[in-house]
Amino acid sequence: MKKTTISLFCIFIFCLTAAGSELTNTGYAGSNACQPCHEDQYNSWKTSKHAAEFKPEQKDTQACNACHTTVSGMFVENNVGCEACHGAGEEHAGGGDKTKIVSNKSADICGRCHNGNQSDNTRWTEEYRPGMKLADIKGLKLIPVAPDKLAPSVKDIHPSLTYNMWLVSGHAKTPDRNIEINGKKWEGPVTCTACHNPHNSSGKAQLVMDPMELCKSCHFQGEVLKGFGAKGIEETRSLHTAAACIACHMTEKNHLMKMFRPDDPNLAENRLDSCSDCHEIKDRKMRTAQLHDMESWYNEAFDPLQKELKMIDEKLKANPDILNAELKARLADTKDNLSIIINDGSNGVHNLDYALEIMSQAKRDFKVIKEVIK
Repeated sequence: MKKTTISLFCIFIFCLTAAGSELTNTGYAGSNACQPCHEDQYNSWKTSKHAAEFKPEQKDTQACNACHTTVSGMFVENNVGCEACHGAGEEHAGGGDKTKIVSNKSADICGRCHNGNQSDNTRWTEEYRPGMKLADIKGLKLIPVAPDKLAPSVKDIHPSLTYNMWLVSGHAKTPDRNIEINGKKWEGPVTCTACHNPHNSSGKAQLVMDPMELCKSCHFQGEVLKGFGAKGIEETRSLHTAAACIACHMTEKNHLMKMFRPDDPNLAENRLDSCSDCHEIKDRKMRTAQLHDMESWYNEAFDPLQKELKMIDEKLKANPDILNAELKARLADTKDNLSIIINDGSNGVHNLDYALEIMSQAKRDFKVIKEVIK
């Protein structure tokens, strides 16, 4: 009995040593090694879905391990630990050298798992390590998304097409911009971590702040929804003023950020358009008629103004001093107001009442100006 106890003890020590050796050989230190220096992030991560233990229900778990565990196949951690996104951290943990750890805003890190993979298996995700480009993975086949068409349904796609949609969206482009989101300066592509906290957040979908305020960090259309900002126009609310941006632009959680128009012929009958998704009555024909009415009212008021403005500009080009200082200032304000609804790009859908007020004021201003330059 004594020999059996000693033997079992030796086996236990051997297994423990072997397990420790396996962890050391991988270069991974485990998430617990991050806690002493990054306690806030660690404690936040511990409450997140990433930290939840992976308990697969299906028989074949090999394809799942790459995303649901850290260092799949070796099971350093049976969850999405710190090193799943930051890379092997043994060297970094040993001396704190920042060059020995990955810490960047790349969407590829998130895209490794939050994608629509079209391959026969998901082994390419096992090959990926933070710091790599997904495009460099041999055999990578992502379900394509057309940026100018309706976002595809993700109903039967696991985990989703989040990365695929982002990749062809405006957020992935690199225009010359310098913006601030949640107190942090952001240049180049607006990647996942601009909007989502990868560690955790008390907000829905781990957003870094209120979704409406988040959109307004970059997009001025929030002011159009509220109906303020135009010179000489009182605050004008409409039926869409209370609507959040994501209510229309993230139907089915699509990351193309494009609404599903009720008149889109490519929208299948079993999918809701963005209007019906929000409104209680789910009638696509009714929503199509309402949408067309709004756009018609907008264009009927706007088209004549465009012609009048073109004529006024031609007159001023021929004689720059034809207007006095007061009328020049009035014309400048009118142009600024019109630019608000032009750049808004919704043809009045965001806030038709506000757009009509701006155009009504412009019509009155143009009338006064035309009497001087005729």
